Amino acid sequence: MGGQKENIFALRFSKEPQIINEKSMDGGKELILKSNFPSEYPENSKIFLEFYPSKSAKGTVLFIHGTGQKNLKYLRWFAKHFPDFSYNGALMVLPYHFSRTPKGYKSGELFMEAESDKLRGRFENAVVDALTCIEYLKNYKLPLFLMGYSFGGFIATITASLSETPEKLSLVVTGGNFYHITWKSFATRVLRVKYEEDESCDPKKCLTYHLKDYPKFVDNLKDAHVELGSAPISCFEYDPLTYAPFVKQPVLMFGALFDIFIPRKSTFELYQAFHKATLHWIPSGHLSSILFKRTIIRETVHFFEI
Repeated sequence: MGGQKENIFALRFSKEPQIINEKSMDGGKELILKSNFPSEYPENSKIFLEFYPSKSAKGTVLFIHGTGQKNLKYLRWFAKHFPDFSYNGALMVLPYHFSRTPKGYKSGELFMEAESDKLRGRFENAVVDALTCIEYLKNYKLPLFLMGYSFGGFIATITASLSETPEKLSLVVTGGNFYHITWKSFATRVLRVKYEEDESCDPKKCLTYHLKDYPKFVDNLKDAHVELGSAPISCFEYDPLTYAPFVKQPVLMFGALFDIFIPRKSTFELYQAFHKATLHWIPSGHLSSILFKRTIIRETVHFFEI
């Protein structure tokens, strides 16, 4: 079941699910799986997977939340309400977040890493865990779907390019192209300060890489099996835009018209990179997109069923 591929992003590790513990929780159960990614932090060595069953499930949706410190209780709403539409809802807690946060750090803080090789490892950790959760959820013998919100959309996109098990994707307020996300987003201002302090990157240098080197790197890829160290700069190797052309599944996207976290160019470029995608714009900002949660879940379920 492992199927590891040496030195290939995410695929160099096993995706075999090993259950460590299981307990009941409000509306479902919490599973603790072993993470197949070797983390330096013991708090991050376990995957926390919340599962909310439907009495008459016709599919399962794996929901991947965004990064942050306070958003889980709002985004958990999706996983808990998919059973209302006859789908099992599953929520994977991202590495370095909430119950997986190492001591001395805030939830999600380790994804604000300025050293791109380390950040590549954090992204790879999340994708390996998502692939592991998919292997576990396959045991239910039901169609499987992926939904990613904000940062979770990055991980869902990469995961779908590496696994044919998810049948469709729903991506909300997400995007690709790290030039836009790093230098044009309100959310990554901490990274920009770090880059300025150590002089490892700047807008001009980053733009040059993305205009000249990135197209050549992507054109040389034959599939989503990206070899570590093969790109001129590491961030090419974990940009969802790199993987989107290899996503074979149909994709539904929701972009926010007034998003200061994920620039509209970022959302639109990711949309264009998919082969089979539909993009809906909602009249909101990034955080206020949650006000449209009922519309988003209804349209997502409809998309899964057509």
